[in-house]
Amino acid sequence: MSKSGHMQNPLGTAPVGSLLWQYALPSIISTLLSSLYNMVDQIFIGQRIGLLGNAATTVAYPLTFLCGAFMLLFSNGSAVNFNISNGRGNKEEALGFAGAGLTLLTLQGVCIMSVVLLFTPWFVNLFGSTEDVFPYALTYMRLIAPGLPFLALTNGGTLLVRSDGSPRYALFCSMSGVGLNFILDYLFLFPLHMGIEGAALATVLGQVFSAILVIIYMFRFRTGRLQRRHFAVTADKLKQIITIGAAGSINQAAMLIMNLVLNSSLRYYGTLSSYGGSEALAAAGVVTKVNYLFFSTTVGCSIGAQPIMGFNFGARNYDRVKRAYFLGLCYCLFIGAAETACFWLFPRQILSMFGSGASGYETFAIRYMHEFMLLVVLAGILPITMNLMVSIKKPLNGIIISLSKQIALILLLLIMPRLLGIDGILWSGPIADLLVAIVTFVVVRTALQKLK
Repeated sequence: MSKSGHMQNPLGTAPVGSLLWQYALPSIISTLLSSLYNMVDQIFIGQRIGLLGNAATTVAYPLTFLCGAFMLLFSNGSAVNFNISNGRGNKEEALGFAGAGLTLLTLQGVCIMSVVLLFTPWFVNLFGSTEDVFPYALTYMRLIAPGLPFLALTNGGTLLVRSDGSPRYALFCSMSGVGLNFILDYLFLFPLHMGIEGAALATVLGQVFSAILVIIYMFRFRTGRLQRRHFAVTADKLKQIITIGAAGSINQAAMLIMNLVLNSSLRYYGTLSSYGGSEALAAAGVVTKVNYLFFSTTVGCSIGAQPIMGFNFGARNYDRVKRAYFLGLCYCLFIGAAETACFWLFPRQILSMFGSGASGYETFAIRYMHEFMLLVVLAGILPITMNLMVSIKKPLNGIIISLSKQIALILLLLIMPRLLGIDGILWSGPIADLLVAIVTFVVVRTALQKLK
């Protein structure tokens, strides 16, 4: 594409602030709605089944990171390469990355589903279930496993839809699935009294519906018509996709390990405390779902900034890359501040949405909001910076940043509870958030100094 061709693309010419709102707002709404898949289940299960149901979804939650690790490997890798190829004017290459990404997303979803269904009891124990929570978690995990291929295709496919210049349709895909899930959750749990089985079925049906909408879009791709040859996965494509997608994938894998350590620590040290093991699991699960609702907003903001940063890096408009990053960073910090305010001002109101429990459950949940989430305002630095690094083709820097918090938190969870008991778990969170902010500052400063 000629220089004039670049200038005609709004990603290279329109004001960065308006572009970021245009791309980030649908992304934020989309990621918010995706996070609602889990949160809606938690609310309805908490109201209908109670503490054991909340604990069961907490035990199953690491499954999201298991699927997400492979989903981000292929979706981020294909979407970023798609954007860079488009920025360079090579539409055929861009379509090849889109098609290969969709193939890889489908295959990984089917493989993970098969493994989970074959070894469900083992996964339930691995993810930290207590004895009384085990039957609920086993049932829930067995029923949500068939939805994993559709979840991968929806979450990964909407990134490509957004990169293709259709952020509104990507939003529609997510909204439709979440809306259906919400309606079916109420129907299955209350009028039909289907219990935790109904909550799992509602989630899967919502994911299937969203995936169908993504597939429909692929027949009218705006960049060009996707043909059979574009879905082939060559060694060169796979290498480029994995290289770019590794940062987000490794982060999700580290989050999986961190969640396993956290759940096991909560189960063990919660049992030794006055709160109780199942109570600690349920309380942490509720707060985590609320936290992820805010965190997904920062993720949506960073996803919205990625096409702007990726296109302008490909077009060598480096000042626009920096502007998009710093503006997105300001939005992410503001979102983190809003979350902190909610945890301190409305803790009991937040908990009341998820049903009631023993006194130990509520007491620990409030402590978890105030202590473990004390510096959650810094958490938004991570996703926007990771997207910057993959957009400027510095995946190693992205990997360093993505691993810093997870490694720090895992080490802290292994050391501090031995010294302080369950208090050590609560103070591991803010220490890890502070450490990752320092590491990110050093890495970003070095990378941006070289971007000239």
